[in-house]
This record gives sequence, C-alpha cells and structure tokens, in this order.
Amino acid sequence: MNRYGTIVAALMLSLPLFAADASCKGCGAGKLMLQCDYYVARQGDLSKRHFCEEYAQIVDVDGASAKAAWYYLLGGKPEKALDAAMRAYDQGQTFAAGYVAQALSVLGRGEEAKRYIEPFRKVVKERSYFAKEVNTLKKLYPDADFSTIGE
Repeated sequence: MNRYGTIVAALMLSLPLFAADASCKGCGAGKLMLQCDYYVARQGDLSKRHFCEEYAQIVDVDGASAKAAWYYLLGGKPEKALDAAMRAYDQGQTFAAGYVAQALSVLGRGEEAKRYIEPFRKVVKERSYFAKEVNTLKKLYPDADFSTIGE
C-alpha cells in the first residue's frame, strides 16, 4: 500500500471514533469498543486501557461474559477476564475456554491454561483469530508466556 493509501486507511479507521459524538444516546458502548480496538489492540496504547475495561463492564452486565473476558484482557484486568471467561465456560460456551487459557497465561498459570486450551481446540475448528488475539496479548503483556496455548 502506498503512502496515500495508508493515510486514507488510517482516516477511515478513525472516522467512527470521531463521528460518534455526545449527542448519540446509546452509542457509548460501541464507541468504547471502537476506541479500545483501535487505541489498545491495534496501536498498543496502554494509556487508553480504561476504554476496554469500561466496555467489558458494560457487556459483562448484559451477559456477554466471553466477550467481556477479551476486553478485560485488553483493559489490563486478567483476573476479571478469568472470572468472566469462567462464567461463560461454565454456562456451556466451550469456546470461552480460549479466553480462560489466555487469562491464565497472562497470570503466569500456564499449566492450568493447558487444561482449557484442549477443549477449545476440539470445539473451535477455525482458529486463525485466536492466533491474532495471542499476538495482540503478547504486545500488551510482554512478560507473559503463551507457549502452552500458542497456535
């Protein structure tokens, strides 16, 4: 992609962040998610982690605990991520075992993480997104060991 294309792509990605203004009632959660995904997950800006945690709290209250687990991880709250992921897993959402394994890895509990990655791999056949998530987490948690769950 040439320089012009890169600039246009960056502007297109950031438009939703600026387009959602205070007059948009009910858009707060979506705006938080976009800000988290852009600033933290994409750019690695740890000073913006509060967007992720706020979004995680909103979706966790709505019962989307697996989704909340991912955003708690982005928000620098692996303990809360583990709690949310375990709730989802206990409710039968086997794919949430991937988030359990990620949170345990961040917390330095790699041996436990192995127990959860196996059920995840049995259920989730297409896992390319999981490798992307692990790569994102490696940037946010450089001291964490993801070797037991890596794709």
